[in-house]
Amino acid sequence: MFNSQTSDFTLYHRPKNRNTYITISKEGVVTVRSPHKDINKLRTILREKEAWINTHIQKVNSLPILKHNVGKNILFRGDIVGLDTLSVLSKKIKSDTKDTDIIKYYHQFYKNEALFTLPSRITYYSKKMGCEPSEIRYKKMIRRWGSCSSSGVVTFNTLMMQLSYEHIDYIIVHELAHLKHMNHSREFHGFVKGILSNEKQLRQELKNIHIG
Repeated sequence: MFNSQTSDFTLYHRPKNRNTYITISKEGVVTVRSPHKDINKLRTILREKEAWINTHIQKVNSLPILKHNVGKNILFRGDIVGLDTLSVLSKKIKSDTKDTDIIKYYHQFYKNEALFTLPSRITYYSKKMGCEPSEIRYKKMIRRWGSCSSSGVVTFNTLMMQLSYEHIDYIIVHELAHLKHMNHSREFHGFVKGILSNEKQLRQELKNIHIG
C-alpha cells in the first residue's frame, strides 16, 4: 500500500503547471508532476489523495496482463495464436532467433496487419459518424490505444491488432468521436453509444488490458 509520508514517488518539477498531477503506471509507480518542489507540501497533497492512489494501485495490480510465449505464440485479434499458423512469422523465426529479434518481428507483423485491416474499418465508421480526420497515422504506442489532435489528426496504435475486432472497433469509434467532442463528456459517450450500444462494457474491458 502507498503511504503518503514514507513511500517513494517519482517527481517531475513542472514550474509552468498550474496544478499538481498524480499518475500511477501499469507497474504501480506513483508519478507526480507539480509546480511545487517542497517535499513536505507534496507529501500533504499526496496524503489528501492517498485513498485514491491506493485504489488505483490495487486496480493496477489486479489487471490481467496479456502474455504470449515468445517464439511459439502471438497475441492476435484477441486470441493466443500459434506461430505455425502464421507463415509470415514462422518463416522468419528459428529456434536460435533471439527474443529481442522475435519481438521486433512481432511488432512489424502488427504494423503490417494494422495497415491492411484498419483503413477499411476507419472509413466505414468515419462515414457512419460523419467524422472525417484530416490525417490518419499508425504507430506503436506504449500508453494509449489511440489519440486525436485538435487539428484532426487521428493516430492508432498498431498493437491494436492484439485485440478482438470488437475492441478494435471501439477504439476507432472512440477516437473518431473526438473529432466532434474533444473531451470525455456525457455528450461524447452518448455519441459513441449511438454507434456502439455496448460502449461502456467495451471501455471497461479495455481498462483491464495492458498495452504491450
